[in-house]
Amino acid sequence: MAVAGYDEDGSPRVPNGIPDNLRGGAGTIYVFTRDGANWRQTGYLKGSNSEGADSLGYSVAISQDGNTIAAGTADEDCYFPGVNASPCDNDRVSNTSSGAAYVWVRTGNNWTQQAFFKASNPGLEDWFGVRMALSGDGNTLAISAPLEDGIGQGINPPQNDDLAHEAGAVYFFTRDGATWTQRAFVKATNNEAFDEFGSALSLSRDGRTLVVGARGEDSAAKGVNGNQRDNSASEAGAAFVFSYN
Repeated sequence: MAVAGYDEDGSPRVPNGIPDNLRGGAGTIYVFTRDGANWRQTGYLKGSNSEGADSLGYSVAISQDGNTIAAGTADEDCYFPGVNASPCDNDRVSNTSSGAAYVWVRTGNNWTQQAFFKASNPGLEDWFGVRMALSGDGNTLAISAPLEDGIGQGINPPQNDDLAHEAGAVYFFTRDGATWTQRAFVKATNNEAFDEFGSALSLSRDGRTLVVGARGEDSAAKGVNGNQRDNSASEAGAAFVFSYN
C-alpha cells in the first residue's frame, strides 16, 4: 500500500532517508506491506529534487505487483521539460506550481527512484501531476495538468500557444526496461478554455485504454458521441476515451 503525506516536512532527497522537519510541505509517500494479518512500513519515499511546498503525494498510483509507485508533486516549480529534466534543483526562487512527478521501483526490500517527470511544455500553475494513473504492470503512466493552457485539440497538437486558459492536458508515458519516454500529448477533441481536461484519469490494466474527465466542459449533449460543440450547459462535464496501439 502507498499512502501520501503531501504536507510532510522531511528534508531527505533519497528513499528511506532520516525523517526531520526541515523542508516544510515537501511531501512524501509511505509504503506499507502486509505479512498475513500484520502491516509494517517498508518505505519512506522522497524525490531527488524535493523542496519545501512541493506537495509530493498530491496524487499517487501503484502497480498491480506493488513494485512500481508513481506520485505527483503538483506544486514543484521547475520550468525545464522532459523525463529526468535537469537542472531542476533549488528552483524555489518563484512559486510557479508547474508540477512534476516521480517513479520509484522496488528490488527486494529496496526502493530506488527510477525517473523524474516534467511536462514537455511546463507552464505557470499548470499543476502537472495533480492526477495520474498507472497500468497494472507499471509500464504505462498517464499524468494530467488540468490547468494547462494550450489551445490545440486531439493527439500531439502544438504545445506552446497558451491561448486557452485552464483547458487542461494529459501526458502519456511508457517504460522500456528502466527508460521512460513521453509518447503523447493529449488534448480534448473539443478543447476550450476552463474545461480542465485531466481533472480525472483512469488507465486500463494493460495501459491501452485511457479515460479522461473534463469537469468544466460545457456541452449539453447526452449519451455517447453527442454534439461536442453545443456549449449550452455550462460546466456539465464530459469524459473522453482514447486507445493506444
